[in-house]
Amino acid sequence: MATIQIRNVRDEDYQALREAAEAEGKSLQAYMQEQASVLARRAKKKAAFDAARSALATDTGTGVTTESVLADLDAIRGPWPGEESAARGR
Repeated sequence: MATIQIRNVRDEDYQALREAAEAEGKSLQAYMQEQASVLARRAKKKAAFDAARSALATDTGTGVTTESVLADLDAIRGPWPGEESAARGR
């Protein structure tokens, strides 16, 4: 595991973190490890969403629509049961 050292934390921030850890019944180290994990997960999610947005921004599209997919499926499947006679009459 890596070690992180944070310098020059404002006294009021340190005290707030210490109180938050105490309120959860944890040591400051355990509390900060948990918070670091939360921040890391948030950073990973942000990176994934940024990558998805970037990919979507450069996507020129396929031209596929819901309607075209349904029409293709209908053509492959044929008429729905009970609609055979209506399909022949078209």
